[in-house]
Amino acid sequence: IMEPGPEAPGPAPAPRPTPAPAAPAPAKPLFGGCWSCRLLSGAGLLLAALWIYQGPRRSMKRGVPPSMAAVAQITFAISEGR
Repeated sequence: IMEPGPEAPGPAPAPRPTPAPAAPAPAKPLFGGCWSCRLLSGAGLLLAALWIYQGPRRSMKRGVPPSMAAVAQITFAISEGR
């Protein structure tokens, strides 16, 4: 009776190529870049500048001399409303 001996190792299987990592997806804008979002945000900024501008202006119309804070508010509001 012949006993089976240790089998001779055959050729090693070829290593499988690893797939290359996929390119990262392009970054999506924070708010999606939709025009309605841009228009709403822009209108909100303009209204905020108008509100800041009108506060000191009302007091100046009543004859109250403007303070340095009022002048700073008006200057800020004018520079924001490009």
